Amino acid sequence: MMKTVKSAFSLLLALVLTLALSVTAFAAGNGSITVDNPKTGETYTAYKIFDVTYSDDKSAYSYTIEDNSEWFSTVKTYAETESSGLTLTKASGTENTYVVTTTDAFSAPKFAAALKEAVEGKNGITLTAGTDGTVSISNLELGYYFVASSTGALCNLTTTNPSVTIHDKNDIPFEKTDDQTSVDVGQTVNYTIKGKVPDYTGFTAYTYLIADEMSDGLTFKKDVKVTVGGVDKTSDCTVSYDVNSDANKFTISVPVLDKKYDIGAEIKVTYSAVVNEKAVAKVERNKATLTYSNDPTTSETTETTPEEEPVYSAKIVIDKYAADGTDTSKKLAGAQFILYKLDNGGAAKQYYKWNETDKKVEWDADKTKASVKTTGENGAASFDGLADGTYYLEEIVAPAGYNLLKDPVEVTVNGANATSADTSTLTETKGIANQTGALLPSTGGIGTTIFYVLGGLLVVGAVVLLVTKKRMGGAK
Repeated sequence: MMKTVKSAFSLLLALVLTLALSVTAFAAGNGSITVDNPKTGETYTAYKIFDVTYSDDKSAYSYTIEDNSEWFSTVKTYAETESSGLTLTKASGTENTYVVTTTDAFSAPKFAAALKEAVEGKNGITLTAGTDGTVSISNLELGYYFVASSTGALCNLTTTNPSVTIHDKNDIPFEKTDDQTSVDVGQTVNYTIKGKVPDYTGFTAYTYLIADEMSDGLTFKKDVKVTVGGVDKTSDCTVSYDVNSDANKFTISVPVLDKKYDIGAEIKVTYSAVVNEKAVAKVERNKATLTYSNDPTTSETTETTPEEEPVYSAKIVIDKYAADGTDTSKKLAGAQFILYKLDNGGAAKQYYKWNETDKKVEWDADKTKASVKTTGENGAASFDGLADGTYYLEEIVAPAGYNLLKDPVEVTVNGANATSADTSTLTETKGIANQTGALLPSTGGIGTTIFYVLGGLLVVGAVVLLVTKKRMGGAK
């Protein structure tokens, strides 16, 4: 089941420098911007913040902004902020042009945050969708651009060549899968969580925290393993289990920034749980969430919508009653059943055996080891903890005064449509009637048939004898 969760990081803000006319590094012409992984439903808009100005010999360039620019007030206010690392200096020989310079104290993410706050009402150019799944714009005047999407989350600032490709940082994949949904009680279910190393550029600290919680019908094996890019990194991570030894909760903190993991590398978490007896005729759930940093200028985080994987185990309930037309009200106690399924394409029988010590279902080819279920006064008995499939109920002892069933009863279990609110399909009730009176087998031994045959012959013989005697008396 592939599922991708987009982070609330849905607004791409990137300052993109498109440079031209430098003799050694830049060429004349217009620029283009492409977002290679746009989020569906988002609108991406490019805003020009700075012009680019070149020296006469085209060997050097600088960024400039004029005081009549709609962005000048925002930039000036930011430049006047303590430790902004950005300075505006009036260009010589001009009245309204300022040269932009930066120091090592300049933070691109913080500057982008300031632009984010001021973007409303500004004039921009909308990027358009292409046939290749990207959005882009071309024929832009060269300069320093700010690209935003419609919902307003922060991305980092970059400077590149005139043709710029941006990867939208709203893409925080997080999905959870399990290897089976329908199981016998006692089976192990293996879980996998997949994500990827986020773009932590501009962050001084980054939270990547996975939290997982299982319902009572799952017993966590506490066997978490974490790989990044296919390499075991479990020892790098902080795995915390709930202090209650019976609790099925844990968290995993992945140090994506501290360890400088490759951005975009796959993060994979694997672990397992055993389905226990509390899962019978219930839908158990294992849910996981990801909490991650969403703004390099603050400690704010975002939590994803929980990823849930269901697992369930069903049961077969026997309803034993006396055959009396459509009346099923007379329940029969004392009937004994065993349960089996067919393996190897129907060539081998495997018998249901409940392991009371380990509280789990086992299957054995030895019929003598099968668990025997006896119907009570209400005519009921059950086989619990079953995966979906086809099973056979075999009656080995009939209720007193009733005939033993000649053939096994087929039962199909299918709980695929079960939900936490409606678990009716996880209990398969099978009505089984017993006949009373003489048993006349269709094949095999003659049973009571011989008595009926002998009785019939005696009657015929008596009739023949009577007719003969009458004839002999008449002859006299």
